[in-house]
Amino acid sequence: MKALVTANFDDANLNRLRDELGMEVDYRPIEERSKRLSSSELEDLLEGVDVFVVGYEGVSAELMNAAEDLQLIACARGGPDANVDIAAATEHGIPVLYAPGRNAVSVADFTFGLILAVVRNIARSHHLLHTGTYTGEPVADAADSGERDDVTWGIANGSPYVELSGPELQGKTLGIVGLGAIGRNVAQRADGFKMELLGFDPFVDAEEMTEHGIEKSELDDLCERSDIVTVHCPVTDATRGLIGEAEFDLLSQDAYFVNTARGAIVDQDALIEALQNDELAGAALDVYDQEPLPDDHPLLELPNVVTTPHLAGAADEVVDRHSAILTDDIAAVLAGREPDHVANEAALAGLTVDNDG
Repeated sequence: MKALVTANFDDANLNRLRDELGMEVDYRPIEERSKRLSSSELEDLLEGVDVFVVGYEGVSAELMNAAEDLQLIACARGGPDANVDIAAATEHGIPVLYAPGRNAVSVADFTFGLILAVVRNIARSHHLLHTGTYTGEPVADAADSGERDDVTWGIANGSPYVELSGPELQGKTLGIVGLGAIGRNVAQRADGFKMELLGFDPFVDAEEMTEHGIEKSELDDLCERSDIVTVHCPVTDATRGLIGEAEFDLLSQDAYFVNTARGAIVDQDALIEALQNDELAGAALDVYDQEPLPDDHPLLELPNVVTTPHLAGAADEVVDRHSAILTDDIAAVLAGREPDHVANEAALAGLTVDNDG
């Protein structure tokens, strides 16, 4: 049996594919390439391949038509429909395995990093120091008395202590839009900061939210009551443009907005206008409606915006996690067992995997 692996995969699970499952593995991780493989390149590589472990390449109906030997797709993402045509796979009788929650811890950690960075001006103060603001000749002990050194940077008007002060998180209300694995992990971290929690997710009932210490709320109510709003839902027809001018109008002038989900969920122009008009205290963004951001993008000119280049899911452990999830499920399918994570269960019916090649 042959496998093509274009996702980043850890050594332990590559060895499991080869040794435990007896596969001939062609490993071409995206981290060792400058871009995704094209459809024509994939057609050539998939010749004679039974199992395709894909990361970010597109897997279209046309590609499946060309890949005559393909029996199983394993997508190293939480939402395989982002790059795999699930309907076409089902029509071809090809199960699509995936890795839900693979980066939930990573994104939740990063989200709180962004929250702290923007609310407490951590990123802004770092930038100001590195560009020459608040630097200069060291001064002697400002208090000039006492038995230990006191503040020398200054705490008077114009000092960083005054200009870059920000609110504590304790007692503030965090509104979480989307209560999947990431949103729930964010809620756990917020509980450690003793924050009040509101949640908006039509697919999660009030009882389940209460179990996680979250009050179920409608989106309008969440925006009106939250000190910080953070987005953690997938892009669907229902969520595309979910947060726009009306929602930003409901947010307090002292509120912050955070997005580590997808840029398409937010009307970015409306967000920029709210920030430029001082209708929000600040924003922290890891995703945008254009990536990479153009050099002259207005978000890069706003001092109260923290920007990062789509890094929230990039923790080292994410590769280990999705490698284990997918390998476990591949092993289950080859053994005739039902996998834990399959996007199209209908394709499992009548599946007969030839594991002799």
